[in-house]
Amino acid sequence: MARVIYRIDLAQLRQNFAVLQRAAGNCKLMPVLKYDAYGLGALAIGTALKQAGAVRFAAATLDEALILQQLGLPVQILGLLPANEIAETVRAGIIAPVANMATAQALSREACRQQTAVKIAVKLDTGMGRVGFQAVDAARTAQQIAEIVKLPGLEPDSLFAHFSTASQPDLFFAELQLRRYREVYDLLTAAGINFPYRHHGAGDAVMKLPGATAEPFNLARPGGTMYGEEFDTPCRQIVELRTFIGDIREIPAGGSINYFRTFIAPKAMKVAVLTAGYADGIPLALSNRGQVIINGCMCPILGRVTMDYVVVDISHVPDAAVGMEAILLGKRGEAKISVGDWGRLKNTHGHDIWCAIGHRAVREYAG
Repeated sequence: MARVIYRIDLAQLRQNFAVLQRAAGNCKLMPVLKYDAYGLGALAIGTALKQAGAVRFAAATLDEALILQQLGLPVQILGLLPANEIAETVRAGIIAPVANMATAQALSREACRQQTAVKIAVKLDTGMGRVGFQAVDAARTAQQIAEIVKLPGLEPDSLFAHFSTASQPDLFFAELQLRRYREVYDLLTAAGINFPYRHHGAGDAVMKLPGATAEPFNLARPGGTMYGEEFDTPCRQIVELRTFIGDIREIPAGGSINYFRTFIAPKAMKVAVLTAGYADGIPLALSNRGQVIINGCMCPILGRVTMDYVVVDISHVPDAAVGMEAILLGKRGEAKISVGDWGRLKNTHGHDIWCAIGHRAVREYAG
């Protein structure tokens, strides 16, 4: 009954995970499954990744972490921990992020109140400029962390940071971030302070930056890299998005299509109306620029993408019929449309594309 079907290839996901694990060497992998695994379905994705060898999972919020706990592996929250999530984080045994002294003190008080201990992951800001203790002042940061680990009820688990440019061609700043991390780590080690888990890099760093998987690091946290933005890369695209032809129409020369008349037919044309739109995740940026695949043919999008429909040119697909499938993301034969293609048209990246696929698209898992 679905108008839009979002197919996720779990076998390809496991293969991508294996590629990343080989690249990570001795580092174990902690997949990041925030926002319901980027909208792909956290429990289905997490189950496949646990089978593939994931040792723990990362989330962005407490709600996400509690869902991932069902998979039976440790779960770390990344980034900030709002005050209203502290009590339940301690109660549930989630690995709690500490990005400032106030959070550390609040976690300590709550752990003591619950008569328990909470594992903490201390966040360093090595250059992201967003969250964490400023690693550019290594001595001061090391002193702050030394004060934190003395607080009652806190158990050091992880020391981690976040690259800002690991996906870029120039890795100069990423290397600088690694040096800043190591300066803090060395000071802590000299003071006898041990964090069993150390991680800095996501999937891009695993593939491109050897220092991110060398000592002292023993974890890496791949996210979007696992899902693949292209078909012909070591980590291949795992998603296909398809809809159907809902109607076929003849447009006369001079006829216009969709809101604001951004497309005027230069000649008589045969068009198909597809039963998907931007509510399903098709970027508005594909208006008059994107394509879909129908019966192996690339069909240009005409006019604006609307909330529920897209109109495409099928003048060159004589056997097109109502009910025939249209591939929005995916491939048929030599014709292919990648997540990266959409990202380039939208001037964004895969994370944005995956997260925008709407809830009307029925998730279908294979492999």
